[in-house]
Amino acid sequence: MKTMIVRTFLAVLACYPFLAQAQVPKVFKVKAGEYPDKVIPYADRYQFSEFVPGKAEFIDGRSSQARFNYNYIGGHILFIDVKRDTLEIIDQALLKQITVGEKSYRFDKRFGYSEIVATFDRASLGKRQVLARIGTEKGGPYGISYTASSVTTYRSYSSDQAATSKKLNLNAEGVFTYRTGHYLIDNNNRFYIPTPGSIRKLYPANKKQIDRYLKENPVDFGKEQDLLRLLAHCSSLPK
Repeated sequence: MKTMIVRTFLAVLACYPFLAQAQVPKVFKVKAGEYPDKVIPYADRYQFSEFVPGKAEFIDGRSSQARFNYNYIGGHILFIDVKRDTLEIIDQALLKQITVGEKSYRFDKRFGYSEIVATFDRASLGKRQVLARIGTEKGGPYGISYTASSVTTYRSYSSDQAATSKKLNLNAEGVFTYRTGHYLIDNNNRFYIPTPGSIRKLYPANKKQIDRYLKENPVDFGKEQDLLRLLAHCSSLPK
């Protein structure tokens, strides 16, 4: 019986190989009073294994070259100066884009940095991935910890202040994991949360065609592949 079950499971994996590749999201626990950047390993805090040459371009025509890296704690792009100090760009509101290696990022004061996934005629699809604090573990009796069960939302660990210099609340452990959000970014660098309404706003002359497409091809606005498919269709519509 056990042999039959194993064979059946292997047959399912053969038909659906993505099941074998599925990974449980990493979860990190940071004890009360600890710094997240001291507890979470470097390879899990940063997008790149080392700081990569890149360029920051500003809307006033200025540009600056440095070695950059994307920090998942807080979702910041940091750079190394000539003194080997790790710093953050101050003039974020004036940023046009940052290129790090082969990747490109845009900035919005409300949503922060987003990596450009793909670019179409009237919009780009941006992706923002952060190490989000998804729960708080409060100390139980005799040193036993339990996870708060009512957490239904997530947020980045920090705001625009230094992300890695904050300790957690002295009375609670923090539970962190990766969370990803997507944004539509128009050619004027304005960010939109993906919805049917924001798609219509980007393609005002094609509202009827878009409504027909959404009815015939349901779109999960939280899935990257669905958004790419939708934007590709909108770009193919007659202008």
